[in-house]
Amino acid sequence: MIYGLVVTPLVLFSYVVAFLYKPVPDSGYRPSVSVIVPVYNEGDAICNTIDSILSSDYPKDKFELVVVDDKSKDNSLEVINKKRIEHNFNFKVISLDKNSGKRYAMAEGFKQCTGEIFVFIDSDTIVKPDTIKMLVQPFNDPKVYAVAGNGVVVNESEKNVNALLVRFQKLWYAESFRIRKGAESVFDMVTCCSGVLAAYRKDQVKLVVNEWVNDNFFGCSFESSDDRQMTNLMLRLGGKSVFQSTALAYTIAPQNFKKFLTQQVRWGRGYFRGEVFAAKFFYKRNFLQKTIFYLSSFVTFVAPFSIMLFVAGLLLTGNFPALLIYLTDLTLVSVFIALATKLLVPYYSFTDILYRLVFFLGPSFISFAYLYGWFTLWKGGIWGTR
Repeated sequence: MIYGLVVTPLVLFSYVVAFLYKPVPDSGYRPSVSVIVPVYNEGDAICNTIDSILSSDYPKDKFELVVVDDKSKDNSLEVINKKRIEHNFNFKVISLDKNSGKRYAMAEGFKQCTGEIFVFIDSDTIVKPDTIKMLVQPFNDPKVYAVAGNGVVVNESEKNVNALLVRFQKLWYAESFRIRKGAESVFDMVTCCSGVLAAYRKDQVKLVVNEWVNDNFFGCSFESSDDRQMTNLMLRLGGKSVFQSTALAYTIAPQNFKKFLTQQVRWGRGYFRGEVFAAKFFYKRNFLQKTIFYLSSFVTFVAPFSIMLFVAGLLLTGNFPALLIYLTDLTLVSVFIALATKLLVPYYSFTDILYRLVFFLGPSFISFAYLYGWFTLWKGGIWGTR
Protein backbone atom coordinates (compact mmCIF):
# COMPACT_ATOMS: atom_id res chain seq x y z
CA MET A 1 0.00 0.00 0.00
CA ILE A 2 2.70 2.48 1.07
CA TYR A 3 4.90 1.32 -1.83
CA GLY A 4 2.12 1.99 -4.34
CA LEU A 5 1.41 5.42 -2.89
CA VAL A 6 5.08 6.36 -3.31
CA VAL A 7 6.01 4.74 -6.61
CA THR A 8 3.04 5.93 -8.71
CA PRO A 9 3.46 9.70 -8.16
CA LEU A 10 7.26 9.35 -8.29
CA VAL A 11 7.16 7.67 -11.71
CA LEU A 12 4.68 10.23 -13.04
CA PHE A 13 6.80 13.05 -11.61
CA SER A 14 9.95 11.66 -13.28
CA TYR A 15 8.33 11.54 -16.71
CA VAL A 16 6.84 15.00 -16.43
CA VAL A 17 10.18 16.45 -15.33
CA ALA A 18 11.98 14.59 -18.14
CA PHE A 19 10.02 16.74 -20.61
CA LEU A 20 11.54 19.83 -18.98
CA TYR A 21 15.10 18.65 -19.53
CA LYS A 22 17.19 20.47 -22.15
CA PRO A 23 20.80 19.68 -23.12
CA VAL A 24 23.40 22.42 -22.92
CA PRO A 25 23.99 23.85 -26.43
CA ASP A 26 27.44 24.25 -27.94
CA SER A 27 28.69 27.68 -26.88
CA GLY A 28 32.19 27.27 -28.30
CA TYR A 29 33.57 26.20 -24.92
CA ARG A 30 36.66 24.04 -25.50
CA PRO A 31 38.61 23.09 -22.34
CA SER A 32 41.60 20.76 -22.64
CA VAL A 33 40.39 17.16 -22.55
CA SER A 34 41.99 13.82 -21.67
CA VAL A 35 40.13 10.73 -22.86
CA ILE A 36 40.90 7.58 -20.86
CA VAL A 37 39.94 4.11 -22.12
CA PRO A 38 40.58 1.19 -19.73
CA VAL A 39 40.84 -2.13 -21.59
CA TYR A 40 40.64 -5.76 -20.58
CA ASN A 41 40.08 -8.51 -23.18
CA GLU A 42 38.51 -6.27 -25.83
CA GLY A 43 40.63 -7.20 -28.83
CA ASP A 44 37.56 -7.45 -31.06
CA ALA A 45 36.08 -4.06 -30.17
CA ILE A 46 38.89 -1.70 -29.19
CA CYS A 47 39.86 -0.88 -32.80
CA ASN A 48 36.55 0.79 -33.52
CA THR A 49 36.61 2.60 -30.18
CA ILE A 50 40.05 4.11 -30.83
CA ASP A 51 39.17 5.06 -34.41
CA SER A 52 35.98 6.81 -33.35
CA ILE A 53 37.69 8.77 -30.56
CA LEU A 54 40.51 9.94 -32.81
CA SER A 55 37.95 11.00 -35.43
CA SER A 56 36.55 13.57 -32.99
CA ASP A 57 36.27 17.13 -34.27
CA TYR A 58 37.76 18.47 -31.03
CA PRO A 59 40.78 20.83 -31.36
CA LYS A 60 43.86 18.61 -31.55
CA ASP A 61 45.95 20.89 -29.36
CA LYS A 62 43.42 20.48 -26.53
CA PHE A 63 42.85 16.76 -26.85
CA GLU A 64 44.70 13.61 -25.78
CA LEU A 65 43.87 9.92 -25.66
CA VAL A 66 45.28 7.45 -23.13
CA VAL A 67 44.54 3.73 -23.52
CA VAL A 68 45.29 1.51 -20.52
CA ASP A 69 45.56 -2.26 -20.98
CA ASP A 70 44.97 -4.11 -17.70
CA LYS A 71 47.07 -7.18 -18.59
CA SER A 72 44.56 -8.56 -21.06
CA LYS A 73 44.63 -12.30 -21.76
CA ASP A 74 43.66 -11.86 -25.40
CA ASN A 75 45.31 -9.84 -28.18
CA SER A 76 44.06 -6.44 -26.91
CA LEU A 77 47.52 -4.96 -26.32
CA GLU A 78 48.76 -6.11 -29.73
CA VAL A 79 45.72 -4.56 -31.41
CA ILE A 80 46.14 -1.32 -29.45
CA ASN A 81 49.80 -0.99 -30.42
CA LYS A 82 48.99 -1.64 -34.08
CA LYS A 83 46.39 1.11 -33.92
CA ARG A 84 48.93 3.41 -32.33
CA ILE A 85 51.30 2.91 -35.25
CA GLU A 86 48.44 3.32 -37.72
CA HIS A 87 47.57 6.66 -36.10
CA ASN A 88 51.20 7.83 -36.11
CA PHE A 89 51.67 7.40 -32.34
CA ASN A 90 48.94 9.96 -31.78
CA PHE A 91 47.90 8.52 -28.40
CA LYS A 92 49.49 7.06 -25.28
CA VAL A 93 49.44 3.39 -24.32
CA ILE A 94 49.88 2.15 -20.76
CA SER A 95 50.45 -1.59 -20.28
CA LEU A 96 50.01 -2.78 -16.69
CA ASP A 97 52.22 -5.55 -15.32
CA LYS A 98 49.31 -7.39 -13.71
CA ASN A 99 45.55 -7.47 -13.90
CA SER A 100 44.46 -5.04 -11.16
CA GLY A 101 40.91 -4.06 -12.11
CA LYS A 102 39.14 -1.27 -13.95
CA ARG A 103 39.47 1.36 -11.21
CA TYR A 104 43.22 0.86 -10.92
CA ALA A 105 43.61 0.99 -14.71
CA MET A 106 41.67 4.25 -14.86
CA ALA A 107 43.71 5.71 -12.00
CA GLU A 108 46.93 4.84 -13.82
CA GLY A 109 45.55 6.70 -16.82
CA PHE A 110 45.01 9.79 -14.63
CA LYS A 111 48.72 9.97 -13.93
CA GLN A 112 49.60 10.59 -17.57
CA CYS A 113 46.79 13.02 -18.36
CA THR A 114 47.09 16.78 -18.61
CA GLY A 115 43.57 17.86 -19.56
CA GLU A 116 41.24 20.00 -17.45
CA ILE A 117 38.47 17.48 -18.08
CA PHE A 118 38.81 13.69 -17.79
CA VAL A 119 36.57 11.75 -20.17
CA PHE A 120 36.01 8.04 -19.62
CA ILE A 121 34.85 5.82 -22.47
CA ASP A 122 34.29 2.06 -22.28
CA SER A 123 36.44 -0.07 -24.54
CA ASP A 124 33.46 -1.45 -26.51
CA THR A 125 31.93 1.97 -27.21
CA ILE A 126 31.88 4.15 -30.33
CA VAL A 127 31.41 7.92 -30.23
CA LYS A 128 30.37 10.43 -32.89
CA PRO A 129 32.76 13.16 -34.08
CA ASP A 130 30.90 15.78 -32.01
CA THR A 131 30.36 13.61 -28.91
CA ILE A 132 33.25 14.91 -26.82
CA LYS A 133 32.59 18.50 -27.89
CA MET A 134 29.01 18.23 -26.70
CA LEU A 135 29.93 16.29 -23.55
CA VAL A 136 32.08 19.12 -22.16
CA GLN A 137 29.60 21.95 -22.71
CA PRO A 138 28.00 21.71 -19.23
CA PHE A 139 31.45 22.31 -17.67
CA ASN A 140 31.15 25.92 -18.75
CA ASP A 141 29.30 26.14 -15.44
CA PRO A 142 32.08 25.93 -12.81
CA LYS A 143 29.70 24.23 -10.37
CA VAL A 144 29.34 21.20 -12.68
CA TYR A 145 31.75 18.46 -11.57
CA ALA A 146 30.35 15.47 -13.49
CA VAL A 147 28.58 14.93 -16.82
CA ALA A 148 26.88 11.75 -18.06
CA GLY A 149 26.82 11.02 -21.78
CA ASN A 150 23.90 9.36 -23.59
CA GLY A 151 24.28 5.59 -24.02
CA VAL A 152 22.64 3.92 -27.03
CA VAL A 153 22.59 0.17 -27.74
CA VAL A 154 23.62 -0.50 -31.35
CA ASN A 155 23.44 -4.28 -31.80
CA GLU A 156 19.67 -4.63 -31.59
CA SER A 157 19.37 -5.82 -35.21
CA GLU A 158 21.32 -9.04 -34.67
CA LYS A 159 19.37 -11.90 -36.24
CA ASN A 160 19.68 -14.65 -33.64
CA VAL A 161 17.75 -16.23 -30.81
CA ASN A 162 18.93 -13.50 -28.44
CA ALA A 163 17.76 -10.58 -30.61
CA LEU A 164 14.80 -9.93 -28.31
CA LEU A 165 17.08 -9.66 -25.28
CA VAL A 166 19.22 -7.07 -27.02
CA ARG A 167 16.13 -5.21 -28.25
CA PHE A 168 14.87 -5.00 -24.67
CA GLN A 169 18.18 -3.47 -23.57
CA LYS A 170 17.98 -0.89 -26.35
CA LEU A 171 14.59 0.25 -25.06
CA TRP A 172 15.69 0.08 -21.44
CA TYR A 173 18.77 2.21 -22.15
CA ALA A 174 16.56 4.78 -23.87
CA GLU A 175 14.37 5.02 -20.78
CA SER A 176 17.24 4.88 -18.27
CA PHE A 177 19.26 7.61 -19.94
CA ARG A 178 16.78 10.04 -21.49
CA ILE A 179 14.04 9.66 -18.87
CA ARG A 180 15.75 8.90 -15.58
CA LYS A 181 19.02 10.76 -16.08
CA GLY A 182 17.19 13.54 -17.89
CA ALA A 183 14.85 14.02 -14.93
CA GLU A 184 17.71 13.86 -12.42
CA SER A 185 19.66 16.37 -14.48
CA VAL A 186 16.91 18.98 -14.09
CA PHE A 187 17.81 18.96 -10.39
CA ASP A 188 21.61 18.72 -10.99
CA MET A 189 21.76 15.30 -9.32
CA VAL A 190 22.43 12.53 -11.84
CA THR A 191 23.27 9.69 -9.46
CA CYS A 192 25.36 7.62 -11.87
CA CYS A 193 27.40 8.95 -14.78
CA SER A 194 27.58 5.67 -16.64
CA GLY A 195 30.97 4.22 -17.55
CA VAL A 196 29.86 4.07 -21.19
CA LEU A 197 30.62 7.78 -21.44
CA ALA A 198 31.25 10.20 -18.58
CA ALA A 199 33.38 13.24 -17.81
CA TYR A 200 34.72 14.85 -14.63
CA ARG A 201 36.78 17.85 -13.62
CA LYS A 202 40.43 16.89 -13.12
CA ASP A 203 40.88 19.06 -10.03
CA GLN A 204 37.96 17.37 -8.27
CA VAL A 205 39.03 13.86 -9.32
CA LYS A 206 42.46 14.44 -7.80
CA LEU A 207 40.80 15.16 -4.44
CA VAL A 208 39.08 11.77 -4.27
CA VAL A 209 41.00 9.36 -6.50
CA ASN A 210 42.78 7.53 -3.67
CA GLU A 211 39.52 7.02 -1.78
CA TRP A 212 37.85 5.88 -4.99
CA VAL A 213 40.53 3.33 -5.93
CA ASN A 214 40.64 1.91 -2.41
CA ASP A 215 36.86 1.78 -1.95
CA ASN A 216 35.97 -0.41 1.02
CA PHE A 217 32.55 -1.69 2.05
CA PHE A 218 31.87 -3.73 5.18
CA GLY A 219 35.58 -4.38 5.53
CA CYS A 220 36.03 -5.70 1.98
CA SER A 221 37.49 -4.14 -1.14
CA PHE A 222 34.60 -3.13 -3.42
CA GLU A 223 35.18 -3.14 -7.19
CA SER A 224 31.70 -2.88 -8.72
CA SER A 225 30.16 0.35 -9.94
CA ASP A 226 33.23 2.52 -10.33
CA ASP A 227 31.07 4.99 -12.26
CA ARG A 228 28.38 5.38 -9.59
CA GLN A 229 30.98 5.80 -6.85
CA MET A 230 32.93 8.47 -8.73
CA THR A 231 29.66 10.32 -9.32
CA ASN A 232 28.86 10.05 -5.63
CA LEU A 233 32.20 11.53 -4.71
CA MET A 234 31.64 14.49 -7.03
CA LEU A 235 28.22 15.09 -5.46
CA ARG A 236 29.69 14.80 -1.97
CA LEU A 237 32.17 17.54 -2.88
CA GLY A 238 29.15 19.76 -3.48
CA GLY A 239 29.19 19.79 -7.27
CA LYS A 240 26.44 19.39 -9.84
CA SER A 241 26.07 16.15 -11.79
CA VAL A 242 24.19 16.49 -15.09
CA PHE A 243 23.17 14.61 -18.23
CA GLN A 244 24.04 15.67 -21.77
CA SER A 245 21.69 13.93 -24.22
CA THR A 246 23.51 15.24 -27.32
CA ALA A 247 26.75 13.47 -26.34
CA LEU A 248 26.03 10.09 -27.91
CA ALA A 249 27.91 6.88 -27.14
CA TYR A 250 27.03 3.69 -29.01
CA THR A 251 27.63 0.56 -26.97
CA ILE A 252 27.25 -3.21 -27.36
CA ALA A 253 24.81 -4.86 -24.98
CA PRO A 254 25.17 -8.43 -23.65
CA GLN A 255 23.87 -10.84 -26.28
CA ASN A 256 23.10 -13.83 -24.12
CA PHE A 257 21.04 -14.22 -21.00
CA LYS A 258 23.90 -15.34 -18.76
CA LYS A 259 26.01 -12.26 -19.50
CA PHE A 260 22.99 -10.01 -19.13
CA LEU A 261 22.12 -11.53 -15.76
CA THR A 262 25.74 -11.23 -14.60
CA GLN A 263 25.73 -7.56 -15.60
CA GLN A 264 22.49 -6.85 -13.75
CA VAL A 265 23.65 -8.57 -10.58
CA ARG A 266 26.88 -6.57 -10.70
CA TRP A 267 24.92 -3.34 -11.19
CA GLY A 268 22.69 -4.35 -8.29
CA ARG A 269 25.70 -4.68 -6.00
CA GLY A 270 27.01 -1.32 -7.15
CA TYR A 271 23.61 0.30 -6.65
CA PHE A 272 23.38 -0.98 -3.07
CA ARG A 273 26.86 0.23 -2.18
CA GLY A 274 26.31 3.54 -3.96
CA GLU A 275 22.98 4.30 -2.30
CA VAL A 276 24.27 3.46 1.18
CA PHE A 277 27.26 5.73 0.58
CA ALA A 278 25.16 8.58 -0.86
CA ALA A 279 22.62 8.36 1.96
CA LYS A 280 25.34 9.59 4.32
CA PHE A 281 25.62 12.97 2.63
CA PHE A 282 22.49 13.54 0.52
CA TYR A 283 20.63 14.94 3.53
CA LYS A 284 22.89 17.99 3.12
CA ARG A 285 21.62 18.69 -0.40
CA ASN A 286 18.65 20.96 -1.08
CA PHE A 287 15.11 19.88 -0.20
CA LEU A 288 14.08 18.66 -3.67
CA GLN A 289 17.31 16.72 -4.24
CA LYS A 290 17.22 14.85 -0.97
CA THR A 291 13.49 14.17 -1.23
CA ILE A 292 13.86 12.68 -4.72
CA PHE A 293 16.93 10.69 -3.69
CA TYR A 294 15.48 9.09 -0.58
CA LEU A 295 12.09 8.35 -2.18
CA SER A 296 13.81 6.76 -5.21
CA SER A 297 15.98 4.65 -2.92
CA PHE A 298 12.91 3.53 -1.00
CA VAL A 299 11.10 2.50 -4.18
CA THR A 300 14.09 0.57 -5.57
CA PHE A 301 14.88 -1.28 -2.35
CA VAL A 302 11.25 -2.16 -1.60
CA ALA A 303 10.24 -3.13 -5.18
CA PRO A 304 11.44 -6.78 -5.22
CA PHE A 305 9.87 -7.55 -1.85
CA SER A 306 6.62 -5.76 -2.70
CA ILE A 307 6.21 -7.53 -6.04
CA MET A 308 7.14 -10.93 -4.62
CA LEU A 309 4.80 -10.71 -1.63
CA PHE A 310 1.92 -9.26 -3.66
CA VAL A 311 2.05 -11.89 -6.44
CA ALA A 312 2.67 -14.75 -3.99
CA GLY A 313 -0.28 -13.60 -1.87
CA LEU A 314 -2.63 -13.52 -4.85
CA LEU A 315 -1.52 -16.97 -6.03
CA LEU A 316 -1.77 -18.56 -2.59
CA THR A 317 -5.25 -17.15 -2.03
CA GLY A 318 -6.34 -18.08 -5.54
CA ASN A 319 -7.28 -14.50 -6.33
CA PHE A 320 -6.62 -14.83 -10.04
CA PRO A 321 -8.89 -11.93 -11.09
CA ALA A 322 -6.81 -9.59 -8.95
CA LEU A 323 -3.63 -11.02 -10.50
CA LEU A 324 -5.07 -10.38 -13.97
CA ILE A 325 -5.86 -6.79 -12.95
CA TYR A 326 -2.29 -6.40 -11.67
CA LEU A 327 -0.80 -7.66 -14.94
CA THR A 328 -3.15 -5.39 -16.87
CA ASP A 329 -1.95 -2.43 -14.81
CA LEU A 330 1.65 -3.30 -15.64
CA THR A 331 0.73 -3.42 -19.32
CA LEU A 332 -0.93 0.02 -19.14
CA VAL A 333 2.15 1.42 -17.38
CA SER A 334 4.26 0.00 -20.21
CA VAL A 335 2.07 1.78 -22.74
CA PHE A 336 2.46 5.07 -20.87
CA ILE A 337 6.25 4.64 -20.60
CA ALA A 338 6.58 3.70 -24.28
CA LEU A 339 4.51 6.65 -25.52
CA ALA A 340 6.39 9.12 -23.32
CA THR A 341 9.74 7.73 -24.43
CA LYS A 342 8.68 7.89 -28.09
CA LEU A 343 8.15 11.64 -27.69
CA LEU A 344 11.60 12.17 -26.16
CA VAL A 345 13.91 9.69 -27.92
CA PRO A 346 14.44 10.25 -31.69
CA TYR A 347 15.39 6.64 -32.51
CA TYR A 348 12.47 5.13 -30.54
CA SER A 349 10.08 3.80 -33.19
CA PHE A 350 6.43 2.83 -33.13
CA THR A 351 7.59 -0.77 -33.46
CA ASP A 352 9.58 -0.25 -30.27
CA ILE A 353 6.33 0.65 -28.51
CA LEU A 354 5.00 -2.82 -29.35
CA TYR A 355 8.22 -4.43 -28.14
CA ARG A 356 7.93 -2.46 -24.90
CA LEU A 357 4.55 -4.08 -24.30
CA VAL A 358 6.14 -7.51 -24.74
CA PHE A 359 8.80 -6.59 -22.19
CA PHE A 360 6.46 -5.15 -19.58
CA LEU A 361 7.73 -7.62 -16.94
CA GLY A 362 11.38 -6.79 -17.67
CA PRO A 363 11.89 -4.15 -14.96
CA SER A 364 10.30 -6.48 -12.40
CA PHE A 365 12.68 -9.26 -13.34
CA ILE A 366 15.67 -6.91 -13.13
CA SER A 367 14.65 -5.94 -9.60
CA PHE A 368 15.06 -9.60 -8.59
CA ALA A 369 18.55 -9.70 -10.14
CA TYR A 370 19.33 -6.64 -8.04
CA LEU A 371 17.95 -8.44 -4.98
CA TYR A 372 20.36 -11.32 -5.50
CA GLY A 373 23.21 -8.83 -5.87
CA TRP A 374 22.31 -7.14 -2.59
CA PHE A 375 22.59 -10.43 -0.73
CA THR A 376 25.89 -11.41 -2.39
CA LEU A 377 27.85 -8.17 -2.04
CA TRP A 378 31.10 -10.04 -1.35
CA LYS A 379 31.07 -11.70 -4.78
CA GLY A 380 32.08 -10.31 -8.18
CA GLY A 381 35.29 -9.83 -10.11
CA ILE A 382 37.39 -6.74 -10.66
CA TRP A 383 36.16 -6.40 -14.24
CA GLY A 384 32.56 -7.54 -13.83
CA THR A 385 31.36 -9.13 -17.06
CA ARG A 386 34.76 -9.26 -18.76
